[in-house]
Order: sequence, then C-alpha cells, then structure tokens
Amino acid sequence: MSLNRRRFFTRSGLLAAATAAAPAVVDAAEPGNAKPGQKPRHIIHLVADGMAMATLSMADHLSRAVRGRGLSWMNLYNQPGTVGSLMDVRSLNSIVTDSSASSCAWGSGSRIVNGTVNILPDGTVLTPLYTLFGQQGWKRALVTTTEITHATPAGFAASGLKREAAEGIAVQYMERGVEVLLGGGQKYFDAARRKDKRALLPDYQAAGYQVFKTAKEFAAAKNDGKWLGIFSNSHLPFTVDWNHDAKNRETVPHLAELTRKALAKLENESHFIMQVEGGRVDHGAHMCDAVAALYDQIAFDEALDVCLDFQKRNPDTLLVITTDHPTGNPGLSGFGSSYGFSSALFTNVQRVKRSFSEIFKRLNVPGPDSLPLAKGQIPPPIEQDPKFIADTIREATDYQVSLEKAAAFAPFLVRKGKAQFTLMNSNVAQLGQLIANHIGIGWTGTAHCSDFVPLVATGPGAERFRGFILNTDVFRHYTQLAGIDFKNPSLPIKEDLKVGPDLDNELQKEKEKEAKEKSAALWEQQHWVAA
Repeated sequence: MSLNRRRFFTRSGLLAAATAAAPAVVDAAEPGNAKPGQKPRHIIHLVADGMAMATLSMADHLSRAVRGRGLSWMNLYNQPGTVGSLMDVRSLNSIVTDSSASSCAWGSGSRIVNGTVNILPDGTVLTPLYTLFGQQGWKRALVTTTEITHATPAGFAASGLKREAAEGIAVQYMERGVEVLLGGGQKYFDAARRKDKRALLPDYQAAGYQVFKTAKEFAAAKNDGKWLGIFSNSHLPFTVDWNHDAKNRETVPHLAELTRKALAKLENESHFIMQVEGGRVDHGAHMCDAVAALYDQIAFDEALDVCLDFQKRNPDTLLVITTDHPTGNPGLSGFGSSYGFSSALFTNVQRVKRSFSEIFKRLNVPGPDSLPLAKGQIPPPIEQDPKFIADTIREATDYQVSLEKAAAFAPFLVRKGKAQFTLMNSNVAQLGQLIANHIGIGWTGTAHCSDFVPLVATGPGAERFRGFILNTDVFRHYTQLAGIDFKNPSLPIKEDLKVGPDLDNELQKEKEKEAKEKSAALWEQQHWVAA
C-alpha cells in the first residue's frame, strides 16, 4: 500500500475497517470471469448518483493523488470480460430526467414522469423489480448514502407515489419485506416527525427487523433476520466532512462498510439483488461543491472495490456500475499560459476540509436538518459581514478570499444577488463559482443534465449491456437473467414543447408551486437546488 493511499485511508477511517475486514480490498481489483450463457445468482447494481463524465475523470485524478492509484471504475475498462456502454436515461416527459424517473426505468422497465415513483400519468401503478424478485425468493438490499427513502433506492422497491412521499415509501419497504435497508432518514420513521404520527420503528421490529442507528450498533449486527439501518436524521454526511470529523466516523458507517457488511449477510443466500448508491455525489454537484462530489465519488469507488472483491469469491455475481444522470456538468478548466495553472489549482482540492453544507452552517444559512422554528422563536441572522465570510471560507478551504469577492457573494446568502443565468442565481452556485478560483472547477448550473451516461458491466450476463442501450433495457435484462417473464405497461414519450413567454417568470412560478407541494423540502427551497 502506497503512502498516499495509506494517508487517505487513515484520514477517512477506512484503514481500520479494511484491516479488520477479510479479505482486504486490493489496489487494482479485477472482475471475475463468467462462462458464456451463465446466469448470475447475485446481482449488484451500483449507482453514482448525479455523476457527470467529468466527475468520473476528476475523481480518477484525485484518487491518484490521495490513494496512489486510479479509480477501480476506470481500471475495469481494461479488464477481460468487462462490457462498457452508453445509456440513454431520459424520462417520459423530458430529455432531462430526475433521479426517481431514472431509477424507476431500471426498476420497472417503463419510463415515467419526473417526480413520481413507478406510476404512469394515467394512474397505472407499476410493479417494481424488488417485488418480482422477492416473489422468486431472491433476497433484496438497498444501500445508500442518502435517506433510505430517497428517489434512487425507492425506484427499485416502491410504487404509486410521488417521490417526496418518503413516509409512505418507508411503510412500503416494510410491507414488501425488503431484507436489507441501510442509509439515512431517521425522521421518516420517527412518530414525532411523521405527519401521521405513526411510530414506525416498533412496527419494523415486529416485522422481524433489527434496527440500527449508530455505527456501534451496526457493528454488532447479527446476520439473521432483516436489517434497517438509519444512521442520520437526513442524508449521511459528505465524505469530505466524514473524513475531518471524528464524531461522524464514530456514529456513521462509511458506504464501503455498509456494502461490506450487507454482502457478508447475503453471501450465503442462494440468490440476492442489491442496489448500492453513492447518492451524495449528486448532492455535491447540485450545490456546485466539487470537493464534496469528488470525495463521495472516491467513497463510491471504495464500495465498488468491496463488490469486486466479493465477485472474486463469488464469480456468479453480475456487477452493473453506472449513474442515473449527470448533475451540473462540472469541468476542470484551462488556466494560465498553456493551461499550466490547471494542475496546480486542482491540487487545492486536497486542502479543502469542509463541504458547502458545513460552510453554510457557520454562516447561519439553514440546512437540510433544520427544524421548524418554534412559535415566537427568532432565527439567528445570516452572516453577511465580508470579513466573517472570507474567514469562514478560508478556514474551510484554505482559500484566501478577498474582501471584494466576499462582499460580492454576501447578497446571495439572503437571496438578493443578481446572477445573469437563472440556474446560477443561488447561494450554492455562487459559492461554487467563487471556489472555482481556488480549485479550477467550474459548473454549467445546479440542475440535472441530458447527457447519455456510462455503464460498465462485469460477470455473468454482462454481454447483455453492450452498445448503446436504453434505461428501460436494464429491467428487461435483470428479469430475464432471473427467469422472470414479466412486462409492465408503458406509455409513449409525450413532451410539452411549449415555451413560456419569460423563462425567469415561468421558473419562479414552478418554484413557488413546488414549495407549496413540498413543504418538507426545506433544503431545496432555501438553496434553490433542483430536486
């Protein structure tokens, strides 16, 4: 193990986990070789949510710096038996998909409208993949760094809901008996936080689930029965914050550890299907926070290492590694004569020790776990003093922000800034542009993008994923490999191509409508981040 790799593991807390676990993660994992026509007994679907191609490229560069090797994802392209392809992930109503529609295309074989979970516009409820696999005796697992009820895991196991109906999704998971559920989202199981005041955790325990809320509890998990692990009130911490906060490391397991223990539990099962999501790659990109996105991409790669190691021991395992859509389309730009400054600026990524979420906390900007104010309670004022802003950013990123730049950024903290491009008219986007002067990484916006996405498959059945495929093909391949003869109904693509008279006004109307419909989506409201 190289010094840089050891330093990364030590800093992230993964060294101890890797040392304690057997077998250890190797530096350059190779896929198992499948026989022609072999059917998998295990299917692992890995999703780096919101990953753009540039995110993958830059994470590979960063990985070489902090781990002494490139991403295992990239290494797979050079391995025999690996299939690389491109996938069209559009939704039923738009060239640009959201996470729910993208996951549901994999999970039902039908394209749906953005914002919904396995339901067609005419009200037809679709049968999700995990229901079909459960009927055939396959064990099922969902592992994520987001709330466990979030869009991507829900697309494989829930149906007939809006994507924000997290409380209902939590109930459906239990009713459908999904055997392993690991992620965040405690608030959706807590009677004090649920709108229906239902105490869901006792119901889960009565249904045979062990419930874990901390890393210590999870470490003592028994492999019998079903698992519900919810390790944060909302999403799990960004990896960059997890790396630099001992309390996070004590209470929240890393994605690689969640994946390793889930596989250890399932390894002796005759058949299982598991979705592993690096969900906070997307959240970092929504916030134009390149450092958060890149370190979470590396954390996802550590989980991939665990799966590749499992595949070596169990060559009848199919791995499919992909993303649901790109977000923000970041890029390391050329700076200086002959672009000679770009590499030097990119090294500054390693000097950043806090995500934008943590920076905003220090500026008193409400975050995703903010509770509603009590009656008569006055919120603390958002910090707008240029010196305080500059000092806060410097402490978090090692960037010596000028008072002039800090003063220009301050109005965006209270929604009084005036960016020319609507999608950049937010505090997160403007902080991303500010930090771009330090790390060289710019953004096209805070929203999802329409690009085709990469997919890599290895193991029995991988040959089915060759070429240019549709997102709906994934469902068909999985069901056929499992011997399941089922097809959900579908509707033809139908887009509303009318253009509003004023984009700014139309987008503002949409935001106001969404704010009313999604009253719980405090983070998205306050930061103007597209869901």
